[in-house]
Amino acid sequence: MNIQFFQGHISRTSYRMLELMLSKVGDHDATQARWGLPVGAVHLPDRNLIVAGTPCDAPLFQQAMVSAAKSSGSDVVMMHHGFCPETLDPVEFSVLVHIDEYPNLFEHLLLYSDLDGNFWLIPSLVGPSIALESDGLRVSSEPPFMTWHQRSDGLCRAAKEVVKASRWQEAA
Repeated sequence: MNIQFFQGHISRTSYRMLELMLSKVGDHDATQARWGLPVGAVHLPDRNLIVAGTPCDAPLFQQAMVSAAKSSGSDVVMMHHGFCPETLDPVEFSVLVHIDEYPNLFEHLLLYSDLDGNFWLIPSLVGPSIALESDGLRVSSEPPFMTWHQRSDGLCRAAKEVVKASRWQEAA
């Protein structure tokens, strides 16, 4: 998905992290999300989803997430990626998702990649897992893994994708 047409002053790292996340959702009509979210935030109205990235740690932009969710009725995924994602800076997610029409905020989620290459946001401790699917977010009380070994493998697969996506590559 080419989101560069409305990305005025977004960092290369944030741009690449957004591209990675949006690649799992597929091509959809994207508009620029405002509501006080970081520059480059993307609103997918047909999926009721807003995706944003920032090098800043949580809880920065938490109030903006609430405002965006309230104004748009969409779920909000905020990536906190630092300047060297998964190399020097761990990537964490804050997600505001509507469950039974009520907004619920989940923080300190980690990116997990299953064997089919699908992305999940799993809790660092306990809580629900959230699948990033082509039609938006799906909350599950069951994690996408059975053992701690599988959890570790999925976290490592996701970290590898993040590092690969965030590397600067010279045009050929």
